[in-house]
Amino acid sequence: MNLKDFIDSGILELYVLELLPQQDRDMVDLLLVEFPDLKAEVHKVEMQQERKAMEQEKACRTSFEEMQKIMLNSAKEQKMHIDDLPLINKHSDYKKWHRLVHETAPEALISDNYQRVLRSENGVTQVLVVSAFDIPDELHDDSYESFLILKGECRCTVGDDVFGLTAGGFTEIPLNENHKVEVINAPVMAIVQYVAA
Repeated sequence: MNLKDFIDSGILELYVLELLPQQDRDMVDLLLVEFPDLKAEVHKVEMQQERKAMEQEKACRTSFEEMQKIMLNSAKEQKMHIDDLPLINKHSDYKKWHRLVHETAPEALISDNYQRVLRSENGVTQVLVVSAFDIPDELHDDSYESFLILKGECRCTVGDDVFGLTAGGFTEIPLNENHKVEVINAPVMAIVQYVAA
């Protein structure tokens, strides 16, 4: 019997997952007694399956936690109150943020150059920025930057990636990554968010 072909056949994986018919399980049990090297392979397969199960559990937990955050942000976004702002993310509704600006900072709507801190607490800073000018190359090593475009059009360069954003566009900037913003259709209005690393 060629053990390598037997191992490569996938039978041991089915054995470990208890998916083999009883007759085939009995055959593998006999082979394990006859060929001790197969026991090491079964142990290896068991460890791989356990690792996969742990990774899947972690991914599910992460997905669940992400979904909770999205739902919490969505609930906050529905109310959209200046004293309880949600974090911006790729699911943010730029129209709700634009309405907030209209209600709390109407002067920003007619400005070409404007900044106002909307939130600064617990390692989170959110700034309303209006600019008709390019934002020069910068890098952050102590906070994660992201921004949501509310009005206008810009071209972003993040590392080697170059992409355009218009109203509703969102991007996240990795730590220690050079980035700059060129204004294409001025002025650009955005919520810029910094979260402490």
